[in-house]
Amino acid sequence: MNKPKLWMTIPVTTAVLLALAGCGGQDTKPSSADNTSPAVGEQTQSGSGGADFSGGTKDSGTDSTGTTGTEGSAGSETSASNPETGSNGQAQQSSNDVIQDIRSQLKMKNASLPTSFSLEKGKHLTASITSNTSDAFHINFYSTDQPVAVNDASLTASGSKAPVLASYEVKTYKDPNSTDIFPETDLKDIPKDMTVDLGHGVKGMTEGAAGSQYLTWTEGRWTLQIRSVSEDKMNNPGIAKRMVEYLESHTLPVPKDKGFVNVEYPSGGKSVNVTISWQDGKQIHQLQTDQVPLEALGIVVSIK
Repeated sequence: MNKPKLWMTIPVTTAVLLALAGCGGQDTKPSSADNTSPAVGEQTQSGSGGADFSGGTKDSGTDSTGTTGTEGSAGSETSASNPETGSNGQAQQSSNDVIQDIRSQLKMKNASLPTSFSLEKGKHLTASITSNTSDAFHINFYSTDQPVAVNDASLTASGSKAPVLASYEVKTYKDPNSTDIFPETDLKDIPKDMTVDLGHGVKGMTEGAAGSQYLTWTEGRWTLQIRSVSEDKMNNPGIAKRMVEYLESHTLPVPKDKGFVNVEYPSGGKSVNVTISWQDGKQIHQLQTDQVPLEALGIVVSIK
């Protein structure tokens, strides 16, 4: 299959979904993903990014919280400012202020924004709006030790060490289909030896090419894909099962046309780059982050 040329600016499934109604549902029954065991050579979490989250590390079924990361948080290592749980109330209030401040500054009318991020305990959310017009904007979200105003010069100053949690942008195109962001995916007749059961009636297709291994599946109008380096022997099915399980009870935005979740593990598998893109009429929304896939999905789930 052709791999898409992603539109990027810097360095979230499944029994039958509502027909053509996006990705996600309201099924809270556990799946086999909860019992997924680490594969040989499975990598471990490192920093805010991370490799597999089905091997007793962040977002794993055996983390210190005893949960499967169903809120997109990272176990006891973070305190998620998440309106669903109401946890970390002080950080949530601060995050709300940041989102309201950004919204008031954007020139695009009725702009949708992420409203929830996983923050380490004691950290604060802030942001820098790097482009801002009536038909496009780009925002970098940061985690800081102290409260920092939106667009504070220190965030983009030379030598700034404020880590970027995620970038989010919306662009308006005359012809969104010309961007080549979204892959052409046909998974109706997957060869038996390439089929993986991801739970909840979702079937994925595995394939290898040029030293990489891919696992691709579809849910509604969304295509989801995980790529890792073959020699790293990453447990792509384990990662995918976690994502499918998460999206059984958390709903991604409904693309008016199509959406793509692309999870890329560089060589070594100790970091991850997640790009989530979806088309809404002539607009394309895109979020990029090096947070683990469940956290990336959680950010996009919170967009409103």
